[in-house]
Amino acid sequence: MNLRGVGRRYGPRGPWVLRGADLVLPPRTLVRVEGANGTGKSTLLRLLAGIDAPTEGRLTGRPRTAYVPERFPGALPFTAGGYLVHLGRVHGLDTVEAGRRADRWLARFGAAGCSRTPMARLSKGTSQKVAVAQALLAEPDLLVLDEAWTGLDAAARDELDRAVTERVADGATVVFVDHDPRRQSGAVDVTYRLGGGRLVAVPTAGAKPPAVSRAVPPRIRIEAEGSAAVLPSGLPGAPVVERDTSGGVRLTVAATHSDDLLRALLTARPGWHITGLAPAGARVPSTDAAPTSPPSPTPLPIPTPAPARDGATATGSGVPGRTPGADRAVPFPGIPRGRRFAALVRCQAALLARSQRWLAPVLLYAAFLAVGVQAGQPVLDSLGYAAAGLLPVTAWLTRLCVTQEPPAARAVVAAALGPARVHGAALVTAVGAALVLGTVATAFVLLTGEPLSNDRTAAVPLPPAALAGLLTALCCALVGTAVGALCSRPVLHRRGWSLATTVPVVLLAVVTDGSPAKRAVTGLVSGSRDGTVRVPLLASAGALLLAAAVTALTARLASSRE
Repeated sequence: MNLRGVGRRYGPRGPWVLRGADLVLPPRTLVRVEGANGTGKSTLLRLLAGIDAPTEGRLTGRPRTAYVPERFPGALPFTAGGYLVHLGRVHGLDTVEAGRRADRWLARFGAAGCSRTPMARLSKGTSQKVAVAQALLAEPDLLVLDEAWTGLDAAARDELDRAVTERVADGATVVFVDHDPRRQSGAVDVTYRLGGGRLVAVPTAGAKPPAVSRAVPPRIRIEAEGSAAVLPSGLPGAPVVERDTSGGVRLTVAATHSDDLLRALLTARPGWHITGLAPAGARVPSTDAAPTSPPSPTPLPIPTPAPARDGATATGSGVPGRTPGADRAVPFPGIPRGRRFAALVRCQAALLARSQRWLAPVLLYAAFLAVGVQAGQPVLDSLGYAAAGLLPVTAWLTRLCVTQEPPAARAVVAAALGPARVHGAALVTAVGAALVLGTVATAFVLLTGEPLSNDRTAAVPLPPAALAGLLTALCCALVGTAVGALCSRPVLHRRGWSLATTVPVVLLAVVTDGSPAKRAVTGLVSGSRDGTVRVPLLASAGALLLAAAVTALTARLASSRE
């Protein structure tokens, strides 16, 4: 990862917090950032994590990243374990693997009993353990720690020290800030000091060049035979596979992943039989027959298979409550970003649902329908009325979705997927919730309305009316999402300005002739006069283009105006 001439202003036109920073972060490097309060340490770390965009300069080659803020909010409507599972899915893990890693990391930090505890009831120290766990379970290639040790007890601080050492030994880059000058003092490869907006490298006593400062982790060779011709997919550690003429396979993997690779082979269906196990480069002794002479080196023991969520077990790792390599299984390069984005939308939707902030706009919309939609009214009039009421409700839901996460929690997911995708996921969640409301309202109108024109002389066919009603609801939901996105963060940060702007913009979207929402609603209302159903295809396309343009604009601003 490289920074070239990177600078960041405090605000769009404010003074420079950081300017002209040049930095190269090779793999297998532990980097410390020093500086007095207010010199821009957190700004630099947010730039490295991809949470903020530089005002000037370039940042290239940012790898898969995880970020731990200094203070992590407990005001999230999840349990500790549930939150970690959501974040694991955002990083690309499946649900079972994310839950297993969550359990193990909570156990390592002495918080195993808090897995089912609501985060709002956690202490500050335990909340910080959850923040650290969400970053470590992802096995990032770049780990950014902004005073992550703050608030942790002594045992948890020692455990985080060990976890940092493990990540660097596994080839990752770790960048950290900490107020304790003794933190990782004997292991730091490079130290940088910030002052006056400038970043300066500080010689580290006794440090080796980053390229050679860490020994290459040992590797293990495993021989196996199985009835299946194809190995299970997603094997832990991405082993190098060699096949022999007898149908067996040899798998070479880093020692930190060997336990999980063995477990994956032994629990596969159909299962695989382990015939040999030894450090790579040594002769692999067979496990089927006793060797005629003592093997050299001594083969490692084959672990007993364990359930996927078996808690923490001490098996001679030297770390209490930890199974060696169990929490570093299955790296996930190549996971489609679409799958991770879908996991983020799922997380945002769960956050909205559990927070119950949706109650106010939904109840308002229900009251609006109860007043304006009566049984026996012409169906097209009622469909237009229900769709028009959806527009301000969607704008409200959009404002809720883009502001529902505390800034530190939003920074965590922004480091994983980027602030633009986090903002996009919030907008997708809002429009999805609005479409659910619109679909329910359309079904209610179709069930209670009369399929007749206003003068009761012409019949209105229900299938085309249903399609027109759903598309009109879609138009209003998309326009409402665009309005809500333009009237909230990152365009408008102040709540007062946001509220004051949303109301007139919503009114303009309803009454302005060029608005796709008005065109669609007007088509239904005018069609009700003679019983003609006008399907708003053109208006729907216009609303989709408008929403896409606003989403692209606000997502681009999300990393520069936070």
